[in-house]
Amino acid sequence: MDERLKEAKEFFDNMAPRWDSYSINDPEGIGTIVSLSGLGKNAKTADIACGTGALFGELLKREPERIWGIDLSEKMLEQARLKYDDRRISLWAGDFFEFGEKDFDIAFAYRAYPHFPDKSAFAHKLYSILKTGGRFMICHSESRHAVNHRHSGSAAHVSDILAPAAEEAKVFDSLFDIDITVDTERFYIISGTKR
Repeated sequence: MDERLKEAKEFFDNMAPRWDSYSINDPEGIGTIVSLSGLGKNAKTADIACGTGALFGELLKREPERIWGIDLSEKMLEQARLKYDDRRISLWAGDFFEFGEKDFDIAFAYRAYPHFPDKSAFAHKLYSILKTGGRFMICHSESRHAVNHRHSGSAAHVSDILAPAAEEAKVFDSLFDIDITVDTERFYIISGTKR
C-alpha cells in the first residue's frame, strides 16, 4: 500500500466514529443524484468509497438487486453495518483497484472522487467493473468551490482539487459516452455510460 493510501486509510479510520456528525449529507441532493442516474429496479450497484453508507437509504428505495459498498476503511464500513442491516448490501474493505466484482449496472462515487489521485487509473477501473452500457456517477451534492475549500484544509494530504466538471470529464471521454456534466452551486456531477 503506497504512502498516500495509508494516510487516507488512517485518516478515515480515525474519523469513522464521528463521521456522520462531521460530514453532513443532503438527503434531497442525494435523491436528486440517484434520480438523475436512472437507477432502476434490480440493478447491480457499486458505491465506491461508500464510507458510512450515505447513499444506501436512497439506493435501497430503488429496489436494487445488490449494493456493493466499497471502502478503504473497515472502520467506516463498521459504521455502515450499524446503520443498515439489509441482505441486499455487501460490504468490501480494501483498495478499490483490487476489487474484483464485475458487471455492474451503475457505479457511484459520491463525495469520493477527490480521494483518488490517479484519475486515469480510476476511469479504467470503473470501465472494468461496469457492463457495456453501465453508468458511472461522480457526484457531490454541493459546489466544486465548497469541495475544494474543504479539501484545501485538514484533508489536503488525502484529497485533490476538482477541476471544472467539463474539464474533469475529459479523463473519461475515451472510455465512456459522457452525457451529464453539472457544475453549479448545488451539484458537481460527471456521468456517462460504458461504450
